[in-house]
Amino acid sequence: MILSDVDILTLIKKGDLKITPFNEEFVGPSSYDVTLGDEFIIYENEVYDLKREMNYKKIKIKNSILVCPLNYNLTDEKINYFKEKYNVDCVVEGGILGTTNEYIELPNNICAQYQGRSSLGRIFLTSHQTAGWIDAGFKGKITLEIIAFDKPVILYKNQRIGQLIFSYLNSPAKIGYSERKSSKYKYQKTVTPSLIHLDE
Repeated sequence: MILSDVDILTLIKKGDLKITPFNEEFVGPSSYDVTLGDEFIIYENEVYDLKREMNYKKIKIKNSILVCPLNYNLTDEKINYFKEKYNVDCVVEGGILGTTNEYIELPNNICAQYQGRSSLGRIFLTSHQTAGWIDAGFKGKITLEIIAFDKPVILYKNQRIGQLIFSYLNSPAKIGYSERKSSKYKYQKTVTPSLIHLDE
């Protein structure tokens, strides 16, 4: 069963569902809007070797970031042009990882699904690829997989980037996500790279 606005507000007030920071204006009829943080990861690998730790650099913005499609052929001249014309902090090409501002704590009887905003989908920007599922018992911020498919897109710190849809489980999970020893992304407080190399 998907949680309604009434359900979300009731659980927040009881402390069974935690969203920090929480803004009641972001509660929709059956979802909660989350906002874009100021930290991002850009991978530097030539090849993604899934048995090795990823090489990456982390960037932090003051206000905005311009995301260009893959193979946009960015040059230093284009980067400087974009920065001067649009007053952006950073210009990147291809996929980047971002994070929500919100830190969430799900009880063992509630799971969630992250969906990008429809308004962003209509300009062919996605903020998650395949990792939209959030297990019951998860505690942490949500890492976002951001790609612009058509034209460069300027994203702003603290803007609404997506939404969480909450659902009840028929019965509580015996062991919640953040209670499992094998869970790699529990308690994450910032943008986190792929940790697939830790798989057994």
